[in-house]
Amino acid sequence: MTLWRRSRRDAVLLAVSAAQLGVNVWLAATWAERGWLDLLWLWPAGALLFWYNAVVVTHNFIHTPWFTSEAANRVYAALDSINLGVALTLCRYHHLNHHRYGNDRPGADGRTRDHSSTYRFGKGGAPEGALSYGLRGLFRSGTAEAWREAARTGQRGRLLGELAAVALGLACYAALSWRYVLGFFVPVFFAGSFLGILNNYYQHAGAEPGVRTANAVSHYGRLYNRLCFNEGYHQEHHLRPGLHWTRRPALRDTLPGAGRAISPVPPPLGFLAPRR
Repeated sequence: MTLWRRSRRDAVLLAVSAAQLGVNVWLAATWAERGWLDLLWLWPAGALLFWYNAVVVTHNFIHTPWFTSEAANRVYAALDSINLGVALTLCRYHHLNHHRYGNDRPGADGRTRDHSSTYRFGKGGAPEGALSYGLRGLFRSGTAEAWREAARTGQRGRLLGELAAVALGLACYAALSWRYVLGFFVPVFFAGSFLGILNNYYQHAGAEPGVRTANAVSHYGRLYNRLCFNEGYHQEHHLRPGLHWTRRPALRDTLPGAGRAISPVPPPLGFLAPRR
C-alpha cells in the first residue's frame, strides 16, 4: 500500500507543518534565552508561518487528505490542530460551508449562508471593508454551526480528539515556558489568523457571488503559485474544490476569459490591486 493518496509532492506540505510544530517546541524550550531584539523577527516570521500553514498546508489537506491510511490522516489532523490552536475538523466544516455557498450576498432574511462571506456584515449591498473583516473575522467564525455539522456527520470523536491534542500541546508549551505562550504563541495566533482571513477577503474582492465561474479571484503569477502550491488558481479551486492542487492550472482554459476577476497581485497583496 502506498503512503501518499494523490502525490508524493504533498510531503513538502507535511514538512512545512512539521517544521512549524518543531519551531514552536524549540522556542518554548529556549524562550528564556530570547531578548526583545529576537522578537523583532520572531513575531513576523511566526505569523507568516502560521498564515502559510493555514492558507496553504491545512487548506490543501482539508480538501485532499494526503495519506492512503485514514488513521494517518487522523493523526496528522490532531498534530496540525496544535499548530492551528483550534481543531482542524472545525476549520474543515467552516471552510466547506464557504465553498457550499460561495461568498454569497444576503438573502431575503438579510443573512448570508456563507458564515465567512465578505457581504455578511457589509452595508448597502456592498462587502465589508477589508480591515474590519480581517480584524473581526476570527470572532465571527460560525464555530457553533461547524460543531453541530461535525456531530451530525459522526465526527464528534475526531473533533474531541483534536481538541484534546490542542489542550495537551498548549499545556506542554506552558510547562516549558508560560511566557512563550503569552509572548509568542497567542499574539502569533491572532496575527496569523488576521492574515489568513484577509487572504480570503482578497480571494473574493471584486468577484461575482452566485456565478459559479466568477465567484472568486484568481492570480496567475508564477512565483506565488510555485511557492504556495497553486493557491492563486482560486476560481479554479472553487469550481472543483476536490481537485488536487497539482491539477488546478489545467482548469484555467475551461473558464470564461471575460466577466470574472483576475488579480495582478497575489491575495496577500490584494490591497494593491486596482478596484474592480
